[in-house]
Amino acid sequence: MPPPTEPEPNVQARLARRLVRSGSKVALSTCLAQDQGRPHGSLALAATTMEGEPLLLLSDLAVHTRNLAADPSISVLYDADDGGPEPLAGNRVSVIGKAIPEPRPSVGERFLRRYPHARRYAALGDFRMYRVAIDAAHLVAGFGAIHWLHATDLAVPDHMGLAEAEPQLLETLHGECRPWILPGHPDPQPEWILVGLDAEGADFRSDTGIERYAFTGPMENLQRAEAYLRGLGRP
Repeated sequence: MPPPTEPEPNVQARLARRLVRSGSKVALSTCLAQDQGRPHGSLALAATTMEGEPLLLLSDLAVHTRNLAADPSISVLYDADDGGPEPLAGNRVSVIGKAIPEPRPSVGERFLRRYPHARRYAALGDFRMYRVAIDAAHLVAGFGAIHWLHATDLAVPDHMGLAEAEPQLLETLHGECRPWILPGHPDPQPEWILVGLDAEGADFRSDTGIERYAFTGPMENLQRAEAYLRGLGRP
């Protein structure tokens, strides 16, 4: 793997973070446990930590989980192709790092709010949450627009203390502001549920899927983030 280049301009880093925050179904690449010279590909659902690291809920019985027990190295591919006439023209990013068991329930809740059906799996003894500690990322943002990014381009420290404030803030905002009106969606809009919040945006879930609402720029405090979201509530 070529080493990451010097940090790219913020526009590439922001795009990569948006792809990771918005992604749901991802492709995993691991090394086969019984033959680590051979690669193995699979699919999984993904969420993110507050900082922006991928979160995966994996079964101990799955091949990719057995692979990670032998070698935690992993690549997680996020593909934003919308099914257009040129499938390879969409933005995509591969996050490269190591999958680490994540024991903190507060972190795992970010995944389970996004995919509530997964709670029945998470309660089983053979499922566990993994966090991907990022080493680098490979971004393809169109023909010839290829960039290597550093871990610090994707994982942003939680300077606002959102991780601690998020559960109560989500409950308060959802109770006071719904129904939510998301830009770009025609009426009647789905019944959106606010399931995640970070410094750069918020995540909503409905029967139609997950929708990412990106702020115009990183929020510098909780009050600004709250004000942005309140603006999405129906008057």
